Amino acid sequence: MEVGVDIVDLDRIERVYSRYGLKFLQRFLSEDEIAVCLHKPQVIASVAGRFAAKEAVVKALGTGFSGDVHWKSFEILNDERGRPFVRHDDKGCFPSGCMIKISIAHDRLSAVATALIERL
Repeated sequence: MEVGVDIVDLDRIERVYSRYGLKFLQRFLSEDEIAVCLHKPQVIASVAGRFAAKEAVVKALGTGFSGDVHWKSFEILNDERGRPFVRHDDKGCFPSGCMIKISIAHDRLSAVATALIERL
């Protein structure tokens, strides 16, 4: 079992998003992730949460963003109840037969995410 954690300053995300807009989001989010974020009441918190979740996942993987693992190798989406989950295409960046759990939280200042990867 591996764990990764990351925290992101909402002001930092807001400054970059205000300056670059959609181009900033397209650098690290898929079209589906962007659509989810833009439909949330707190867009910046949602973007920051996904950013933190992606960082937490690669920390749990132990790879960082390198080799076959890049920002769009996987997505952070929400199920019908709003719970975040990881969607990936099984092209090798994740160990086969692994279970990935994530949790995302935010307040007025920051977003934090935790990822747990368990090899079954």
